[in-house]
Amino acid sequence: MKNLVLKYSVEFIVIVLGISISFYVENYSENKKKDDLKNQSLNRIFQNIEFDIGDNIFNYKIHNGALNSAYWLIKNKKNLSNFSRDTIGYYFSKAIDEVTYFVDNQEEYRTLQNSGYMELIDNEELVKNLQEKYSSHNFMKTIEAQIIERSKKLMEFQFINSTIMNDSIKGVYSFNKRFTGSLNVPNNIFDRIIEKASFDKFYTKLIERRLKNDSLILKQIKKEITSL
Repeated sequence: MKNLVLKYSVEFIVIVLGISISFYVENYSENKKKDDLKNQSLNRIFQNIEFDIGDNIFNYKIHNGALNSAYWLIKNKKNLSNFSRDTIGYYFSKAIDEVTYFVDNQEEYRTLQNSGYMELIDNEELVKNLQEKYSSHNFMKTIEAQIIERSKKLMEFQFINSTIMNDSIKGVYSFNKRFTGSLNVPNNIFDRIIEKASFDKFYTKLIERRLKNDSLILKQIKKEITSL
């Protein structure tokens, strides 16, 4: 009788142990699959952020150049006759014409967000920083739109009072203009240039902050996954 009880007890333990191991293996495999998918998304987000950094560095140069040109025009608005029309045209062109269009790819982040894999990220700061990053993009695009709108208000003045110095088509921001209008530029034109420059200045500060935070996010992603 004791042997029979022992036999069934051992069989029961073996069955329970087998089921437990099976559940463990299945659960481990499922979690491993989800973790791999999370890491794949983070890898793609990493690449997207690298592209964003390159884009923002370019945009910073454009807006900083426009801002410095506006500073030059405001400083010299009462003595433009002391400079060549090529020089004046150069600064008016950069201050007025140069705008940017920030192009970001949020698809992978939205996929990570909607799939529920965001919950698998161990670093809570990384989660917060990603959320802040993509919400800030919308604000940056809004400021860009304000800059573009103010640039358009000056386009007519630019078109009437300047001419492109060569006939070759080289690409965006690669042409020079000669100023052909009166050197007694109306104050309302300078007012509009100041208004645009104020947004240029604000936007460069946003870019500086974005570059700093994006660099931090890249470091956090590297720590989160092991495939980089």
